[in-house]
Amino acid sequence: MFKPRNILIQVIIIGLFLWVPIYITSLPSRHTSIDITPFWKSGIIRNVMIVCFFYANFLFLIPTLYIAKKWGWYLLTIFICLNLIIWIPNLLIFNAWTPIFPKGGGGHYHDTSLLNKVWMEVRDTLYLYISILTLSILFRLNIYFKQLQAEKLNSELSYLKAQINPHFLFNSLNSIYSLAIVKSPKTPTAIIKLSSMMRYVISDTANRFVSLEKEINYINSYIELQKIRLDDTASVNYTFSGEIENKKIAPLLLIPFIENAFKHGVNPEEVSQIDIQISVSETSLYLHVFNLKVPHIQDLKAISGFGLKNSQEQLSLLYPKKHELKIDDKEHSFTVTLKIDIS
Repeated sequence: MFKPRNILIQVIIIGLFLWVPIYITSLPSRHTSIDITPFWKSGIIRNVMIVCFFYANFLFLIPTLYIAKKWGWYLLTIFICLNLIIWIPNLLIFNAWTPIFPKGGGGHYHDTSLLNKVWMEVRDTLYLYISILTLSILFRLNIYFKQLQAEKLNSELSYLKAQINPHFLFNSLNSIYSLAIVKSPKTPTAIIKLSSMMRYVISDTANRFVSLEKEINYINSYIELQKIRLDDTASVNYTFSGEIENKKIAPLLLIPFIENAFKHGVNPEEVSQIDIQISVSETSLYLHVFNLKVPHIQDLKAISGFGLKNSQEQLSLLYPKKHELKIDDKEHSFTVTLKIDIS
């Protein structure tokens, strides 16, 4: 509403709106016996009052009375405003044309063409008032419903992130616990990486969108942490390409797909293979995650789908019609292919 471009447009519209009475009254008219000066003056005053009413209704009356369902006070207020807008400008016309009634009485108007034109002014004001009233209500309600939708979206995202963070912490602590059990010298390094990852989760992911560079760094740290835990028990192939500066993405959106591969595709007693590919172009991000299924945990499929379902919900909320997700669930492998429009 108050962006510089919108303000300029509003100023232009208001200027044209205030100029209309002068233009209309300057046109040839059959009411040649009437001085038109009071009419264009009253027209300007009327339009100024209409503009003031529009903003008063848009900024104050609708939020405090209409949306608050104080119908009686709202109807009374707009009725008073209507009468003020009709009669205050027309006082100029009546004051300029006196007497309207003949001194001798008789009940006949002194100048019927004048009264006809005054009536036309009242009628036009009523039409204009109803139009402006309707527009201001529609514009305000449109903003109001968009705000409600945004609040609902933020609420849903907060709920989803609240699910992701404990899920991530639980899995990461399990990884470090595995290192501590065997007294691995890599344990301190893993703890440092987890600390930096948790700092990102706590400080940055509260925003709807974050720097893509920070998100990729977070993914890199996660994969490095998993490599430390797995050592040589799994084949992990990770490649990244593209420029990530000055690009944004929803936080923690990609990690569940990667986390799922490590959590459910690794077993020291089996051949474990995980392939992760991320590439970034000027307008899109591509993610490919492949893992071999570990036979003895295939019965945990329902549990493994938690993070994936969470990410699918976030994609639907944040990137509607701007993403392509394909999940290929085969007998011996699991593949995720995701493309997101980040332009």
